[in-house]
Amino acid sequence: MKKIGNLCLVFALVFSVLPACQKIDHSKGEKMPENLKDISGEITVWAWALEADFLQSIVPEFEKEYPNIQVNIHKQGPDQVYQRLITGLAANQGDQLPDLVQIEETRLPSYQEHFPNHFTNLSDLGYDRYDGHFAPAKEAAVKDENGNFFAMPRDLGPVGVFYRKDLFAKAGVEPSSIQTWEDYMEAGKQVLEKTDVKMLGLTLNEVVPLYKYMLQQQGAFYFDQEGNIDVRSEESVRAILTINQMNEEGIISNVTNWDGRVAALKNGQVATLPGAIWWTGTMKDQMPELSGKWGAMPLPQFKDQQGIGANGGGSNLVIPKASENKAAAYAFGEFATTRVDLLIDGLKNQGLFPSLLAAYEEPEFQDKQEYFDHQPVYKEFAAIAKETPSVHYTSDYARANDIVNDEIISMLLNRKPLSQVLKDITQTLGPSTGREVNES
Repeated sequence: MKKIGNLCLVFALVFSVLPACQKIDHSKGEKMPENLKDISGEITVWAWALEADFLQSIVPEFEKEYPNIQVNIHKQGPDQVYQRLITGLAANQGDQLPDLVQIEETRLPSYQEHFPNHFTNLSDLGYDRYDGHFAPAKEAAVKDENGNFFAMPRDLGPVGVFYRKDLFAKAGVEPSSIQTWEDYMEAGKQVLEKTDVKMLGLTLNEVVPLYKYMLQQQGAFYFDQEGNIDVRSEESVRAILTINQMNEEGIISNVTNWDGRVAALKNGQVATLPGAIWWTGTMKDQMPELSGKWGAMPLPQFKDQQGIGANGGGSNLVIPKASENKAAAYAFGEFATTRVDLLIDGLKNQGLFPSLLAAYEEPEFQDKQEYFDHQPVYKEFAAIAKETPSVHYTSDYARANDIVNDEIISMLLNRKPLSQVLKDITQTLGPSTGREVNES
């Protein structure tokens, strides 16, 4: 079973206890003390992987500024964090919950819907002073319907296209000539003809990231702003047909899994990678011998699209209402999300691309990176982050991911007609979520 399915199962298992939990009044607003240096106590933070490493790295400096606060970072796997969080929220027991927890924005709507009023209104604590300080798509994802912050934005993953400069040169392809997805496909055919290398690699059990990038850059998504299913939209149809045409043109290489994708890049089996900025760390680590051979550019565009890019992931920090030391948790979360110097350290040491706009003005974002033939990649991806449209994930994002992916695979592998693909998506997703389906 996919990881996402495991978490959905946990949600289902605990829902039977939610009515009792939801009777508890969590509506009382929170306030911070006038002098933040008066805050004291011990807090527990749950996080995973590089985010946990980043948070741990800033604890010494934080405790210098707040000597009366002790911070304990509990590094776990993401599944463990989510499963423990669901269980603790369902029980509504503070001793089963952290004071601060990492949550991806794609998961935030599920927690907001299934556990209403179980997270602290951060605007009440003063976080609204940072309104407009983050990349727009990121900030929209961490606000509720009333415009209040309920999560503190951390990293994000602006998406572009990484390309092999040497393969493009051998094929006679000028990167600046690729402005649209049609241009991209034409370049792919030329690269294939001249070098016998496919344009991109896709894991056919995970086609949906490319589809999502194409949707988001057009200002569309699985769901519209009212939460209705919107996969029949013009933008969605355009994205599906574009991926299908790439497949029919023979420019897609079927890679088996994550390791297969990395191997294809490393071994020169594919010429480009539409992906998030965090790929730069993987490339430098896994294929250092290709330094100077990679370049980067924005995603090709569709006609009349809203922005130049998409977001390929990112996390946020949330304070459960059951925390007994919200002030200390807030102080640490604010420290981790708004201190520019720390965010730059996180970019350099953990590869975590900040969402705070002020960070983009730092010298590190102007640096020309040797690995990318002295191209200022961070600066260019910061521009993408600023222009990425926001999307409405809803609590059914995970379900939509699986259903849409299965149907697009059926088109690519079995030549399933577009009309049947759209029909099967809506007839499965609609009844299983109870959401209305937009017809076009």
